[in-house]
Amino acid sequence: MKSLYIASTEPRSGKSVVAIGLMKLIHRRIDKIGYIKPIGNADGGQPDADVELIRLLFKLEHDPKIINPVSIDDARNILAASGGEDELLTKVLHAYNQVAVDADVVVIEGTDYAGALSALELDINAELSKTLDAPVLMVASGENRTSKEIVSQVFAAKETIDEKGCDFIGVIVTRIAPSDHERISTDLETEFKKDGIDLLGVIPGEKLLSSPRMSEIARKVGAKVMFGHDNLSNLVSSVRVAAMTIGNALPRLEDGMLLITPGDREDMLLSAMVSRVAVTYPNVAGILLSGGLDPSDPVKKLIGGLSGFNIPIIQMPDDTFSVAVKINNMPVTLYAGDKQKIETVYRLVRNNIKREEFYRLLELKRPRRTTPLVFLNELLEKARADRKRIVMPEGSEERTLKAVSRVLADGVADIILIGDEDEIIKAANRANARIDEATIINPVKAEQLDLYGETFYELRKHKGISLDHARDQITDPIFFGTMMVHLGDADGLVSGAIHTTRHTISPAFQIIKTRPDISLVSSIFFMCLPDRVLVYGDCAVNPNPNADQLADIAISSALTAKAFGFEPLVAMLSYSTGASGVGPEVELVKEATELVRSKAPDLKVDGPLQYDAAISLETARTKMPDSKVAGHANVFIFPDLNAGNTAYKAVQRSAKAIAVGPVLQGLNKPVNDLSRGCSVEDIVYTIAITAIQSQQVLKEAKDAHL
Repeated sequence: MKSLYIASTEPRSGKSVVAIGLMKLIHRRIDKIGYIKPIGNADGGQPDADVELIRLLFKLEHDPKIINPVSIDDARNILAASGGEDELLTKVLHAYNQVAVDADVVVIEGTDYAGALSALELDINAELSKTLDAPVLMVASGENRTSKEIVSQVFAAKETIDEKGCDFIGVIVTRIAPSDHERISTDLETEFKKDGIDLLGVIPGEKLLSSPRMSEIARKVGAKVMFGHDNLSNLVSSVRVAAMTIGNALPRLEDGMLLITPGDREDMLLSAMVSRVAVTYPNVAGILLSGGLDPSDPVKKLIGGLSGFNIPIIQMPDDTFSVAVKINNMPVTLYAGDKQKIETVYRLVRNNIKREEFYRLLELKRPRRTTPLVFLNELLEKARADRKRIVMPEGSEERTLKAVSRVLADGVADIILIGDEDEIIKAANRANARIDEATIINPVKAEQLDLYGETFYELRKHKGISLDHARDQITDPIFFGTMMVHLGDADGLVSGAIHTTRHTISPAFQIIKTRPDISLVSSIFFMCLPDRVLVYGDCAVNPNPNADQLADIAISSALTAKAFGFEPLVAMLSYSTGASGVGPEVELVKEATELVRSKAPDLKVDGPLQYDAAISLETARTKMPDSKVAGHANVFIFPDLNAGNTAYKAVQRSAKAIAVGPVLQGLNKPVNDLSRGCSVEDIVYTIAITAIQSQQVLKEAKDAHL
């Protein structure tokens, strides 16, 4: 299927949410995806909001005027003229062809049922679908409707689509009350089956997506921000005018509420502020002062001097009633920069769509070459398929907590946080991170403390450590987490956001230790270039490996690559290719290459190879024409840390590549180190990698047992 037309039965159906989520699903399988909204809500020369959002989210390069070739006003004027329908369809088709020429699949978003065309829009969408040869996926809102009402609505829309000669491939129902989701999903499955309609998903409503942030309210209603500029990201779940006395108003406060009160109601203003501090009252999202009235100077001085005050206070000149009407009528918009909402959209669609059926309908197949986008998404998919328990010793580090929030929400792994529970919860609140599903363990108070201390003593007593020292040492979060992995209470460990590499991996050397067939721990980076993913090793751990160690690094790197879906072709790198050069460095690589061949005879490896001969087929034909690796390599083994670390950083910065790692290898169980400059995304992917490594460890143990 070259294209997919997403239409809706009415306004506010959730069509745009579905379009974004489905594009994300398609993007997991292919890189070249196109998008077009033939008729959009362009206003005053500004692009349609949905178009701009999707352009930013999916980094689409086409001009907005191509992606949204016709505005609603233009469509109305064109259709009013003789022969207008053909003119409209021709204009859309021309734009579609410009998008489709570079895309494997084009997602077409239908109209929004806004303005003078609303009565004709289903017919217009059907004509566009037929002209663009794009089958229709219908989106229908189930908000405040019974199952029979939803089915009747969809069936009527399907009749129109069928009459126009379009293909109707199925329906997705949105905005179902979460409490009714399971029951209505079952009812709809039965009812749609009677009418021969494929139900591809039932998506529950999500309060977060209909809740504006304080910044959005201030911007859209033209309010002045008086205090709390740093807290304008607060979500507003409800709006209430505070006109009562304090005693009557306080019991009516709710979490996420925006209070509207005249600017001279200092009693209400101060009470709302105090309620935010008091643990006995909900946290309001913000305060809006109406009437253009300022609080008195002493009150403003008091507010300005409060430490940690996190309630935004905004002001408008309008009267209280007018302000309330404006805010209640204000549409809530999705923004590309609001990662929490965007991730919620992705999760809602992913978790409530029959994905394999959807992929089957599109006839999408995995590409033969692993591209960065596909690789990174497959990391999350593989981890999610067999969830593992990953322990995070840096339990109160805010980037870590944000990453944990995403990992838990997406079902990538189960998480154990190490540290003081109160500190972790406070840090999570500061980071707006949801960690309810995480397990929190304080090593000092843990019931496992004696067992872990005694186990560590047995492992290290030959080094002269005392039992008391062992018990004291094991209270260190990284030592404690590493012992959890060793004893099977966790499947892997990720640390390093605020600790050195030595602090992260030294406990692993002492407790988990290396695999019996590997002499040392090493590392690889997954280098995500624009058109491919390569494996670089060792770029982080071993400064000057000897030939035996270099061979082990190569074998470990190949095994890691294979665990992540690569068919490893290993290039042993040097400044010389083949027999063209001499010197101790070249001889080292030659010896290491022969050791790899003897230790792993089934592994495709060649060396010494210069980098250009390893990666460029044209260069390989000149320098190593008989090699099965030269020109095709995907695993690159550098002769020492100086070369490897320099190379990966040069490629990362110069080629704008994503470097995922370092991924440690050679340990009996997975432990991975983070860069202290890591991003939230880096931590998420490292957790997924650690989970996949754990899956591989368990698979190897099972195979060995069999």
